[in-house]
Amino acid sequence: MGEVLRTDARVVVARQPMFDLDRRVFAYELLCREPDGSAKPVDDGVRATARVLTAALGDIGLPAIVGDRRAFVNVDRAFLLERETLPFSPDQVGLELLEDQEIDDALLERLTELVREDGFILALDDYVFDEAHAPLLELASIVKVDVLALGLDEAIAQLERLRPHGVTVLAEKLEDEHEFHRCRDAGFELFQGYFFCRPELVERRQIPAGGTAALTAAGVLSRSDVTFEEIERVVTNDPGLSFRLLRLLNSAAMTRGRPISTVHQALMMLGARRVREWATITALAALPQPWDELLPTALTRAQALRLLAEGRGDDGDAAFAIGLLSVADAMLGVPLPVALADLPLADATRLALLEGFGPDGVALAAIRRHEAYGPGAPGLEPEVLARAYLDALIWAQEMSQTLPVS
Repeated sequence: MGEVLRTDARVVVARQPMFDLDRRVFAYELLCREPDGSAKPVDDGVRATARVLTAALGDIGLPAIVGDRRAFVNVDRAFLLERETLPFSPDQVGLELLEDQEIDDALLERLTELVREDGFILALDDYVFDEAHAPLLELASIVKVDVLALGLDEAIAQLERLRPHGVTVLAEKLEDEHEFHRCRDAGFELFQGYFFCRPELVERRQIPAGGTAALTAAGVLSRSDVTFEEIERVVTNDPGLSFRLLRLLNSAAMTRGRPISTVHQALMMLGARRVREWATITALAALPQPWDELLPTALTRAQALRLLAEGRGDDGDAAFAIGLLSVADAMLGVPLPVALADLPLADATRLALLEGFGPDGVALAAIRRHEAYGPGAPGLEPEVLARAYLDALIWAQEMSQTLPVS
């Protein structure tokens, strides 16, 4: 599965996806805080963030965090003016200028150089239309409008004011599908927020055809006490799952050149734990997910929960399964209790997922806050959570590129 990359504990980083109209990941915004999770005043915080990001990108490598997508980094006036050369490539990194910056000739001249000469993409964060800031619109490619702060009606009004300037407008801090649909229909082209991992809740909605079998298989395989024989039976009873799993195992460079032709052979060669894990991932990957970020999210949560559980001396396999199943609602478009209702889950797994109960439930809640708001989410010691999540993110990025399940 590849080696998990350990990094300096001081590197505290999270990523938030930006989606396009087709609900595909357009880019990621990288977020950082101090190791203790504390938020700093903007004047100090953005420069601290930039230093941490520079260290993170140097130590880890940008593709390990965002794959082949572009990363956007928060910058302020001081950071831009203090550096003759930025430590980022314009092919990989975009600049997100924070709100409330002093707009003067020096900043405009520097931004003009970065955009028109160096080729950086400029995004404006939390933008509210103001004639005094109009020169920025001549340089920016993306303008982010805060839907949570402004409300839907005012956010759409801001969009109308921005249309004549030819910029791509992003609706940020979207919380649910209703807000996404309103903004999409109004003409926003990019979207960001916690909504991608929440289902569109429709009263009495049923699990889609084809999802039941895959989710049931994932539920059985999630149990730590599942037997060798149960794994073989669950996988072989679903020809599609069996085919996808064997195709994956034969392409994942884990067989050392020895082809695997049956599930029984895979169990004998690789062991029940590894086959169970890959079969669970393969089953979830077959669900009718509407977001290409959902499977990487599931993998990241699963691996982070496993690392945190093993750090406590608890069952890492059970924690891994909880992470995988935590996106079942968004993958199926139904509330999580509906998605899990008929699955043969252990009581501890069900309570962790639905009630946030137990160490794994607390850890999952902290991970969800970490994803939604960036580093510093309460619930766990920030540095422990940040390290586990970053290691898991790198692992999930590698796994997502390995899965040939489409």
